[in-house]
Amino acid sequence: MNQTTATLLAKLHLTSNRKKNQTTNLFKSSDNFLTAKAVLLPRTDGNRMNVVLNYSQALGFGITAEDNVTLINHEGEKIVANVILSPEIKPGTIGIYTDIVERFPVQDNDHLSIEIAQSSSLANDAIRKKMKGEAITYDEMFAIIKDISEGKLSEIMMTYYVASSFFYPTTDEEMYQTAKAMAENGIMFHYPKGEIVADKHSIGGVPGNETTMILIPLIASLGIKIPKNFSKSITSPAATGECVNVLMDINFTKDGIAELIKKLNCCLVWGGGLDLAPADDKIIKVQYPLAMQSRAKVVSSIMAKKYAMGITHSLIDIPVWPTAKVATMEEALDWKKKFEYVGKKLWMKMSVQITPAMEVIGNGVGAVLQVREVLRVLQQHELRPLDLESKALHLASKLIENVGLAKGKKARALAEKQLKSGAARKMMQKIITAQNGNPDVHSEGLTLGKYTFEIVAETSGKVKSIDLHNVNQIARRLGCPVVNEAGMYLHKKLGNKVEKGEVLYTMYANDKPKIELAKEQEKLKPAFTIG
Repeated sequence: MNQTTATLLAKLHLTSNRKKNQTTNLFKSSDNFLTAKAVLLPRTDGNRMNVVLNYSQALGFGITAEDNVTLINHEGEKIVANVILSPEIKPGTIGIYTDIVERFPVQDNDHLSIEIAQSSSLANDAIRKKMKGEAITYDEMFAIIKDISEGKLSEIMMTYYVASSFFYPTTDEEMYQTAKAMAENGIMFHYPKGEIVADKHSIGGVPGNETTMILIPLIASLGIKIPKNFSKSITSPAATGECVNVLMDINFTKDGIAELIKKLNCCLVWGGGLDLAPADDKIIKVQYPLAMQSRAKVVSSIMAKKYAMGITHSLIDIPVWPTAKVATMEEALDWKKKFEYVGKKLWMKMSVQITPAMEVIGNGVGAVLQVREVLRVLQQHELRPLDLESKALHLASKLIENVGLAKGKKARALAEKQLKSGAARKMMQKIITAQNGNPDVHSEGLTLGKYTFEIVAETSGKVKSIDLHNVNQIARRLGCPVVNEAGMYLHKKLGNKVEKGEVLYTMYANDKPKIELAKEQEKLKPAFTIG
């Protein structure tokens, strides 16, 4: 055992014993629970559940800022929250953030019982084993994920759990256990036995790669059930979440999603509003400050949400290029192996496609610009990006093969038929209607950023390369992914001839300072290389 691991284990032991001793001394029965009157605070912290307790009173009951607490209302309903200690809150009261009110029935002056949220000894012992590089059972993994899902494992304890993955490699079996436990500790969708439920997922890293919004209505138009939930962007100019939200609502309850699936065989919804694999978002928050996330954890996260959605046939797109998220073929093959292993263990039929990512897919980068590209493809508009269309058809044909509708050239022909006949577009219009959007929206009617600037070629030649990292950085300076109308439209692609003074791409933003920031970024790290 190395010194770093030994030090963390020692801290883990002290933290665990402190909580056990406090709980034993203070909370032997409900008579010893801290009781306080609720004070609703007009504050929010995203998905983080926060309460504020009087500093002195909380410490008197053994509650510290490192603890999570369980709130219990008069009806016995419970929620776990993070503790903030402050001398400004009056003794005998508890400040309640708006995030909690949205999920837990509480009003001003309600009396709440408060206790330290204890993580289970099984979870603590399992984390110790992981810190020592020992294998754990599924029951132990389930206990860890359950405590994370319920907010009973503090961020310190989660940090020990996450750190263990970097000290010792995660085995394929543990990767599967994590995915299964994550799904089973949240909402799960179930369908009749034997029914095909398909899904498509890209691990990202390529600007403009919005094939999902083409593929989902195309596959659904063939009568295949394909419910799609997605995330929002963290590092890219726009993910599927931002793009779909340009056209329709994406926030639905489990019942709302079930109704969409029943009516249309599909949906395009944000998974963040549901308790799909709820432990996943909490683990990501712990990893985010260090920008560290193991490949195994990403696979577990993705597959957990597919398992929770009841997916039986899954297509995974792994774009590869030195400036993409997956830089080498060796990495891509390792990703493929991991997805196939977990998928098989979860009884999914997998189709993992490794695709080239030499440049931006399509011409638009940014939510509205990418949606315009999608609509152009669905409408078969003369300005549609043929590379985006071709990739969407390729992935659709592979999913058609995966579910057993057709093979080879027949699968491709079937995908092309659904697109060219307008069947895919009609299905998208039905989805937009069902999700409270305007089904008559046209690609050329979308509003783009009101300020523009054109980047022109300084020399003549050919486009030798387009750096995806630099494209991402420029787009973010323009306001992506926060501002839907912001982004870039590429007039030239890889290998195109360029004359000096020709426009390479157009910037779009909603305010002039964003344009200036993007221009500075372009000077520092150009998106195009001409040679």
